Amino acid sequence: MQPNLLKNIYETCYKKIHMKYKQADIVEINFMLPDFQFKPHLAVIVSNDELNEKEDFFYLVLISSKSYFPEYSYPLFDEMINFKLTKKSYVKCQIITSDQEKGVLRKTGKMNEPYFTEMVDKIISSIF
Repeated sequence: MQPNLLKNIYETCYKKIHMKYKQADIVEINFMLPDFQFKPHLAVIVSNDELNEKEDFFYLVLISSKSYFPEYSYPLFDEMINFKLTKKSYVKCQIITSDQEKGVLRKTGKMNEPYFTEMVDKIISSIF
């Protein structure tokens, strides 16, 4: 077996076994704000698991308690996620970033279906 092929097989298996975060997970990251400062915020991983594995990073959308620009916001309610929010929150569909596993401060939960799919549709209509 060729060394490169063996290395590729190992890396693929390693990433699949050790991938901590998946699509629809809600995590806390240091989000860069419009004033270029970083502040911990919750965010939803929106990129699919295959892309996350191949690229070794994922795309996330910001969750905020601010209701600015409601036409680009997706309100979150407790039944939409598998944990309790401490305050009224909104997915800010126009604010997307990328990060890696090492940038995640903690995982807080997961977004439930069909709400995740509805949110993705809102992101698409907000941006495109």
